[in-house]
Amino acid sequence: MARKRILQNAVTAARDKSEETTKSEGPAINPFAQREGALSDIAQGRIRDVRLRMLDPKTCRMWEKHNRIYDLLTAENCADLINSIRAQGKQEIPAVVRRLKGDPEGYEYEVISGARRHFAVSYLREAENRKEIFYLAEVKDLADEEAFRFADLENRGRKDISDYERGREYQKALHDYYGGNMTRMAQRMEVSKALLSSYIAIAKLPREVLDAYGDPREIAVRHGQQLSPLLKGAKREKVLARAQEIAKTQDQARALGGGTFINGAEVFKLLKGSVPKAPAEKKAVKEGRAGGGMAFLTGRIEGDILKLEIDLEADPSSEDLAAAVVRAYERMKGKRA
Repeated sequence: MARKRILQNAVTAARDKSEETTKSEGPAINPFAQREGALSDIAQGRIRDVRLRMLDPKTCRMWEKHNRIYDLLTAENCADLINSIRAQGKQEIPAVVRRLKGDPEGYEYEVISGARRHFAVSYLREAENRKEIFYLAEVKDLADEEAFRFADLENRGRKDISDYERGREYQKALHDYYGGNMTRMAQRMEVSKALLSSYIAIAKLPREVLDAYGDPREIAVRHGQQLSPLLKGAKREKVLARAQEIAKTQDQARALGGGTFINGAEVFKLLKGSVPKAPAEKKAVKEGRAGGGMAFLTGRIEGDILKLEIDLEADPSSEDLAAAVVRAYERMKGKRA
């Protein structure tokens, strides 16, 4: 019964599509041939229902606003997914694509979400000749802004998408869909404006800083948050000069092939260190009154320590000294908070 229902749905979908095409483009497509094609796909297991498709990944291209940097995908960093699909003999979780019309390069679908799955299936089909493995995808009719929000929701919890990739995606979307209005974008995405701003700060880092990282995917949100203030005013030149030095080292490692890159955490530390910290001001309070009205106790915070200096010549009573210590402690604790 289930198979019969699937067949009926597929035939109905083919007929509806044919009628729609006929109205808009004329009688160029034979509805019977289209129906036979749909039935053939079902018989061969290439259609699981009227929405899921078992595609040859070569018929799909990445959406130009996809949140992943596809060129950085390799068999090594996709090994977990490749191994899983190889073991299962199929892709379990469908990607999301939308249909293309009249693509000049002949692609039939555009990948909205599922770049790693596309790479993994392509690798298995080409490198290991596993032609029985297809790219499982759900076809959706999505406008660009809808596609952006859909892909973001699906991938927001994924750890294998870097903060930098998200930052690039959000910066493009801010310009393309929301007219630069970050408040409106945050509302549409249902996230805080502060979080959105933190991601976009990464995408705004200058080229010199990006080049300093061996892999831009190692740039974390906190890197952008803490480096952005250092890229203003007189500090900027120092940070950029240090970034250029680091980038040269990274280029040398890349040229050696097996060279050791400076990892993202270390690059961040080096860039922050290019601007010397201003010496921390020592907070101090004075307490107690002795002869002449001068304070006999001074309290200072150094790190997490409260240091007390007592003027021995003042010769305070034990009660006055105890009271002065308590007041100094309470005042300094309040300052630290």
